[in-house]
Amino acid sequence: MSAAPQKPFRSSGAEHDSETGRAMQGSHLDDARKTVAITEVAVDRLFDRYDYRLDFDPSLAILYGDNGTGKTTILRMIHNLLSPGPGRGHKTAVAKTNFKSFRIEFSNGATVRAEREQASVGSFELCLVLPSRKEHRAHFIVNDDGYIPRRGSAHSESQDDLVKLILQAIPLRSYYLSDDRTLDSDFIKEEEPNSRESLLTRYRYLAEAEKLSELADKPARYPQLTPAMTRVAHWARQQALQGASEGSVSANSIYADVVKHLAFMPRKSTSEGKSSTSRHQLLELIEVIGERSRDQSRFGLLPAVNTGDLLQFLPKVRDEDFSLVSGILKPYLDGTAARLDALESTHRVLSFFVDTLNRFFKGKYVKFDIKSGLTIYTDADNPLDAEALSSGESQLLTLFCNILSARESPTIFVIDEPEISLNVKWQRALVDALLGCAKESEIQLILATHSIELLATHREQVVRLKG
Repeated sequence: MSAAPQKPFRSSGAEHDSETGRAMQGSHLDDARKTVAITEVAVDRLFDRYDYRLDFDPSLAILYGDNGTGKTTILRMIHNLLSPGPGRGHKTAVAKTNFKSFRIEFSNGATVRAEREQASVGSFELCLVLPSRKEHRAHFIVNDDGYIPRRGSAHSESQDDLVKLILQAIPLRSYYLSDDRTLDSDFIKEEEPNSRESLLTRYRYLAEAEKLSELADKPARYPQLTPAMTRVAHWARQQALQGASEGSVSANSIYADVVKHLAFMPRKSTSEGKSSTSRHQLLELIEVIGERSRDQSRFGLLPAVNTGDLLQFLPKVRDEDFSLVSGILKPYLDGTAARLDALESTHRVLSFFVDTLNRFFKGKYVKFDIKSGLTIYTDADNPLDAEALSSGESQLLTLFCNILSARESPTIFVIDEPEISLNVKWQRALVDALLGCAKESEIQLILATHSIELLATHREQVVRLKG
């Protein structure tokens, strides 16, 4: 029988708020390392009614306003104008939106602008203005059915060329998380069939009509949760592979260092001074590596290094033999430390992700492991299916998973009404938690909300839409 999973640390709500605040101290220092971000959105005659000039913070912008003032429409326009994928309806969605001009300005000096002669729906011109002020334009003409044709129009080639230029000039990936938590992005790979779809396929093959009917009548409660959990597991595995590769010191290199040390070591060693590393320094290094490897083994990033024997026997090595032992041991320790260093960023992100979720959740907790992915348990250590989560827990988990899986490239991550299904206490802590998931990445979060609670601690990042 396998050992029961270790329960995570829990805290009260007050502790959660303070710890999240500490975790986010200095978060805006990350702005300096962003390659490019949206700095301003300007809209003329949205719905033939509203004119906006909206300043965006490089880390976070929160759109707030009354119903009907265009929050969701602005989010969708940003996503559709910056999404390059052909044949996915992005530019048709722009054509179906009533506006005269919609301009997005970026921190690198580039601008993307869609415009018409007057406020209406239908055909429009898309323009890219480079930092050099050189302009590139293409017409997007709707057909009789109101759609932008993918191929065959007189403007297809110029459209393709312009979309490629935009992606080169503004190297951003756009992700749009709608209010039903469907994630749209041209950079998401085709999802593997979820467990329910796999069961349906198996039951069809076995002609188990009764079970097939039962499954068909019971759709998944949270259809977007399983794909989000799958994406974050894939992201973590990619990071583990990349980190292990970057930090790895090959066996050949280690043994080459050992041979080099032996080749140039004096025939007789009479004191510890002949080693560049003292006994005390070596023991400290072993202790640090042991502690760090145990931390990272929590998520299966690396197996824990058993340092007990080294710590026990190293003090007993005779002084005249220490230089030889140090020369053999130090390359191994350096290689292990390099692997730990390469995985440290991933370890910090996963620690924040898991620990923050477990401070939100009550009566249950989550674990993450590279092999098994994300798993959920009750406080009695019984496995819990994701479908058994409450609506708020499912929403929170979906939000966090999707942000983590988008960390690896400069990204605009757009979320419509992130407060859905969350209680007031969770809403107050949500923005800091989302920023924590995006910390040390090049993600710019753009939110639209009706929740006053979300705005309480981030007033400087609020973008008010006034009707």
